Amino acid sequence: MTTDAFRSHAAATQAEINVTPLIDVLLALVVILMVTAPLAIKRLPLPLGSDGTVAPPPRTLGLSVLSTGELYLEGHAVSRAELASALAIEAQKPKPPVLEIRSDADTPYARVVDALAVARSSGIEGIQIEGTRAK
Repeated sequence: MTTDAFRSHAAATQAEINVTPLIDVLLALVVILMVTAPLAIKRLPLPLGSDGTVAPPPRTLGLSVLSTGELYLEGHAVSRAELASALAIEAQKPKPPVLEIRSDADTPYARVVDALAVARSSGIEGIQIEGTRAK
């Protein structure tokens, strides 16, 4: 008789999850999203189509950095000072070129960074670094 009473008491007192706080939090989040969503939309002006003329690609300058530390600008050997002055002249032009820095696979990283620092300090804004993989 005591086991029957225990079973009926256990069935009568089952625990239930109170979902009211969960619903309150979810409704508060929905209200916050409804208020902030219109504020988060930003208009991004995009250029419209042109009359069919295509702008020419920017002129590129090639800078090669060898593993020995030698610098070659457009195939001509230059020192670090000559490179800085040549790039400063190019940066002053109305349409400055894009500098492509290429290096050998075994060139130390510090030499490439040094050439990049010279290019940045000369005022060249468009810089591309062409990576090479070691074989």
